[in-house]
Amino acid sequence: MVTIKEIAKMAGVSRGTVDRVVNGRPGVNPETEKRIRTLMEDMGFRPNAAGQMLAARKRKLRLAFLIVHGPEHVFFLDILHAARDKAAELRELGVTVDFYLIRRFDRAYLERVLHEVEASEPDGVAALPLRIKPFLEFMERLNARKTPTVFFNIDEDFADHLCYVGCDYVQSGRVAAGLCALCTGEEGEVGVVTCDGPNSPSFTARMGGFTQELHDRHPGVTLADGGIPAVFRGDNYDPLDELLERNPQMTALYIVNLGDFNICRAARKAAEGRDLAIITNDLIPAQREMLRDGIISATVSQQPDVQGALPLQILYDLLVFGTAPQRKRYFTQLDIHIPQNT
Repeated sequence: MVTIKEIAKMAGVSRGTVDRVVNGRPGVNPETEKRIRTLMEDMGFRPNAAGQMLAARKRKLRLAFLIVHGPEHVFFLDILHAARDKAAELRELGVTVDFYLIRRFDRAYLERVLHEVEASEPDGVAALPLRIKPFLEFMERLNARKTPTVFFNIDEDFADHLCYVGCDYVQSGRVAAGLCALCTGEEGEVGVVTCDGPNSPSFTARMGGFTQELHDRHPGVTLADGGIPAVFRGDNYDPLDELLERNPQMTALYIVNLGDFNICRAARKAAEGRDLAIITNDLIPAQREMLRDGIISATVSQQPDVQGALPLQILYDLLVFGTAPQRKRYFTQLDIHIPQNT
């Protein structure tokens, strides 16, 4: 096994200098640090894990976790809870995780929150990426400082980041299409409903997978209104009612993005007297109840617990052990839930 002493000898520096590089302490010339790290890599040097963890305690690593929060973002509570549990584990290893809950999207508010993140000088950031200017500018500054960032839940490409942890939304849409085909006996009309608008990345990807799967494997299942979604906002479900009125032969409904999830009960009520299968995404406690009550026919979940915990673990492994993620995307498992397994 290669030792620090051997690395120091080959690099022509003191053991103390190599120790500072290994443990991430300042005071080493950048060119010298590069030479030492190259030698460590070439010679297969791997510091003692326990020693690294002890060094991490002394460094007092600080991570930032950014996530949206509010009544219209119910799904993200499960991610947040998992991240808080992971943060409690990391606290025992000397790592502090600061949580930043984004409650609004106006520029002044966002800039204030993001500047708070920067002021804390995090060693790494786990973030739900937002395709709005204050966040794009924030990412530019993080990347300029070479702060490692992991995106979760939404796979965006507008800024460099370490990796993504979250749902494969195209595949999620394909699974939903298969469920609709099963529920309609491979023949019938399916309507699409979504919250706020069809421009979100998750909606676009899911609908891409949904329509492609129907085209490839289920030609007997057609899309009501040509696949144009009924878009509802808040608790105004008029677009849903109109969709059902226009398409009396519709036998399945795919609710893509659910808002506060009350759309499910509204859909079942609006379809009273009709044999309508309702397929959704995610699995919050309210959906479990709706599955048991027959309001929802099936739903496709995406492991929010993994989306909360894994980004923090990836950052810890990188900062403490120098272990970079092995792939660019860590897709979470897609699970199908029906009344019988809920």
